[in-house]
Amino acid sequence: MIEDNQCLELEPRWSQDYAHQISRNIGHVTLEEQELLRKTPIGVFGVGGLGGLLSEQLVRTGCEHLVICDRDVFEPSNLNRQICKNKHMGDLKINVVAEHLEKINSNVQVDKYNAVNLNTIDSLLKDVKIVALTLDDPIGSILIARECRKRNIPMVETWGIPYIWSFWFTQHSIDYETCYKLNTHNMTIEELFASGMTSFGDLFPKLTQFPRIGEMYDRYPGMWDKMKRGEVPYRSFAPFIGISASYLCAEIIFAGILGVKPMNLAPNVIGFDYLRMILFEFEME
Repeated sequence: MIEDNQCLELEPRWSQDYAHQISRNIGHVTLEEQELLRKTPIGVFGVGGLGGLLSEQLVRTGCEHLVICDRDVFEPSNLNRQICKNKHMGDLKINVVAEHLEKINSNVQVDKYNAVNLNTIDSLLKDVKIVALTLDDPIGSILIARECRKRNIPMVETWGIPYIWSFWFTQHSIDYETCYKLNTHNMTIEELFASGMTSFGDLFPKLTQFPRIGEMYDRYPGMWDKMKRGEVPYRSFAPFIGISASYLCAEIIFAGILGVKPMNLAPNVIGFDYLRMILFEFEME
């Protein structure tokens, strides 16, 4: 293992604190790759369960420039999986997450936004090289996806479900709205905002393409049907959210920034059923 003082000798741009923090990374990544991670601006849009944990892992990995966006405040049901404590109830997620990240690395630059719209999108994406889309807002997601494609910014996405998977949207992949069959291509963003669209529609046909997914939620009998009927919110379990966030972090690092592995492009899904230990692959329809 390269010791801290060796890191400093070989990479004099780093502070002693930074060298201490990332010294055990070296081996998994080179010094040059670590410097690339440190200086690459990453957008994490949505900092609830997936996005909050993802942001934390990126900063612990040594990334020092994040752009985060979320309009929500913390509520009690977030305590099972998100970066918050009881004292944070009612606080803006971006403020709590940014403070948490700055306590890990005081040199981290966290640019905070509480809205995705036509007034903020240029600032959100100005320097960003990679985007993780972990946002609940459908119109904001469409705007981000359109602009990332236009600006040639790779965008990665996964869902907080009991499967380890992700796919990328790039200029070489299917576009976001086609992938999710949103029928919004002919609408401007202004028209979308005026429409009052608040949900992505019926995503259950997408969910049911994952092998035997209903069984994952029906350990309490009937829960899957209640979710399908909209009687209860989607279930979100801390271990599965954490695993998904970790996988997303690895994708951003090794496929998005370092190019060590190829990006798996939408709509192709390659994943792992964590409970049954089964690999799977399908094209999302």
